Amino acid sequence: MSKKINRLEDWISARDAAQLLSDKLGRQIPPGYIRQLAKRKRQPVRIQPLGYHQLYNRDDILQALVKRKSKGERS
Repeated sequence: MSKKINRLEDWISARDAAQLLSDKLGRQIPPGYIRQLAKRKRQPVRIQPLGYHQLYNRDDILQALVKRKSKGERS
């Protein structure tokens, strides 16, 4: 049975993940939203605890779907 090796370059901080998604989507994504992606039930982002901080899997971040909030028009 083979195990996948966890390389350090596969894990990034919330700030780096937010910057990566911001560049990909062309709009600002806050680091707090990355933490929400890790907590969701559908397609969660894998985390690696590092003391008080958490690192997020780069591949999961790149595959994450981020939708814009729809602003409902009121009459």
